[in-house]
Amino acid sequence: MANALIPLLTISCCLALASVAPAQNDTLKPGNFLRDYEQLISAGGRFRLGFFSTSTESSRALGSAGPRYLGIWRYDGSFPLYYAWVGNREKPVPDSSGTLAIDEYGRLKISYQGGPPIFLNNSTMPPFAARNSSGGGRITATLLDTGNLVVRQLSTNGTTGRILWQSFDYPHNVLLPGMKLGMNLKTGQNWTLTSWLSDTVPAPGAFRLGLDPSGANQMLVWRRDEIYWSSGEWKNGSFQSAPVLTLFKDIYDFRFVATEEERYFTYSIKEKVNVLSKWDLDTLGVITVLTQNRIGTNNSWTFESTSPCFYDRYNYSAVCLTEKPSKCRNNSQGFVPKRGYLDYSGSLGYSFGASLAPSDCHAQCWGNCSCGAYSSASSSDGTTCEFWKAGTKFTPDDNFGFVYLLTDLGRTTATKILLDLNTEPTDNMEPEMMLEEEDFLNSNEYDGATNNIDFIVVK
Repeated sequence: MANALIPLLTISCCLALASVAPAQNDTLKPGNFLRDYEQLISAGGRFRLGFFSTSTESSRALGSAGPRYLGIWRYDGSFPLYYAWVGNREKPVPDSSGTLAIDEYGRLKISYQGGPPIFLNNSTMPPFAARNSSGGGRITATLLDTGNLVVRQLSTNGTTGRILWQSFDYPHNVLLPGMKLGMNLKTGQNWTLTSWLSDTVPAPGAFRLGLDPSGANQMLVWRRDEIYWSSGEWKNGSFQSAPVLTLFKDIYDFRFVATEEERYFTYSIKEKVNVLSKWDLDTLGVITVLTQNRIGTNNSWTFESTSPCFYDRYNYSAVCLTEKPSKCRNNSQGFVPKRGYLDYSGSLGYSFGASLAPSDCHAQCWGNCSCGAYSSASSSDGTTCEFWKAGTKFTPDDNFGFVYLLTDLGRTTATKILLDLNTEPTDNMEPEMMLEEEDFLNSNEYDGATNNIDFIVVK
């Protein structure tokens, strides 16, 4: 099987010159406030923590409008940003009035005008202990160069004490070196990745990656709590059905740990190896492993991206499916993203949901034998899906957003599309075309098979 090219998905935005919160650049202490335009910067400058917006209309520039999220992102002026963690992914701040502080209980608290506070962690401290430097209860929050935000209790002499909470224990859609995927059998703590709802909405999405709870030494991806992908058993240092996830053993150490207290997968970068890395579970259920290598002595980087999802014989710009065929769908079909619009007369209507994800739009269209195209639009309020029947006239137009056209991919010519980070799918269609209408699309029967969806949209 040939690997599908899966480019790194990033959110392009302007980065304003950062103001750093009072006190140390990497540490927040009781009495400090991290305001919307300020950032914590890890000691080596690799990671930053601050407020950001994902919409194209409002970047991280000063005074940006909401919704605003508190997050950790990787930043180096020589290569793109990615978000490693979002603290308030389900409760965005509506404007730029947000501040982060440590309260009297040692909790990380986001405050903003007109709304209740948002707490990022629970407290094990008595009131005012966070400010009690003489009693050894003082709390600090430090952003490490690993991308981990660590809340610690200082010892009585002011030296670093025990860890009370850390963001690595609450991963979102990104796995960084040193993080775990698995479970603590003693405490019940689960370490799983959960995709974003959409490319611009960090709320929990449709896909989740974690360790098999049955006890098998393998990883699973769930879609809406139903299993649709397995890595295969861990054996000889790799996953049997997804060896691409553990390539580059000269760069990484991969470990699968199983004890009486914990079962988890983790990886680290070998000593004296100058790379940066992450695993990413994207909004479409695809796992991508990113390795960034420094070339020689300069600051240029190369990107190696792998995924367990392949599209070997079809158009590489199409959707990658592992969904079960049905009475009106078969394995030679897929959805191809194109910019343009469809005639309104062919509309099958809309669906909306606060927790609806683009993958749900795909599932609904795939499961409706009359559906030949769909589009999706997401905001912090939810996702709207629109559907069109087969045979609806499509007009390409770069001034419009993407629609996803059901296509018999077995009749297309496989074309490998080499993309940089800012390239969008090419549109090699005639000015007007009709969605191909076949007998298997004419049925009005609805087939409810919506499981096992795994697809890639090249952005």
